[in-house]
Amino acid sequence: KFITYYILFFLTVILFLALLRIVNSPFGRVLQAIRENEFRAEAIGYRIVVYRVWSNILGALFATLAGCMLAVWLRFNNPETSLSFELMVYLLLIVVIGGMGTLYGAVCGTALFLLAHNYLQDLMSFLHTSTESIPFLSSLLTPDRWLLWLGILYVLSVYFLPMGVVRKLRAPK
Repeated sequence: KFITYYILFFLTVILFLALLRIVNSPFGRVLQAIRENEFRAEAIGYRIVVYRVWSNILGALFATLAGCMLAVWLRFNNPETSLSFELMVYLLLIVVIGGMGTLYGAVCGTALFLLAHNYLQDLMSFLHTSTESIPFLSSLLTPDRWLLWLGILYVLSVYFLPMGVVRKLRAPK
């Protein structure tokens, strides 16, 4: 299991660096120009259909590699593990919290989400035991209500950081 973990970790780093290279290459700049203003990019002389086809091919390639890595990690794959509603909600939370349109936003959003997902229940149980003398507050802080607090944290992050954590950190002061 440890060898699998390290192999997948290094593959993830390699794929992330490849995506950074693609985004910062002339090809990536043309795709950004097409995203911003399709008519202007076409007027400059770029063949938009060709760039869109290649971007779809690259997207499918990276999605396939990510699915293969998931299958290697889980040692099996079925629709419940790849297309479940819970997974889709988690991915949406990760993208919105980290910041849409940035690769670093995906990494930051994943780290924040996994920290909240793994340690919020422990924090809630600690707060629940320390506030047992206050009945209403103690019942709000039961570890079973961690999804409620995760939702509140999500709403607060969308309200205070509408472009995500990474875009907020990158924004000029």
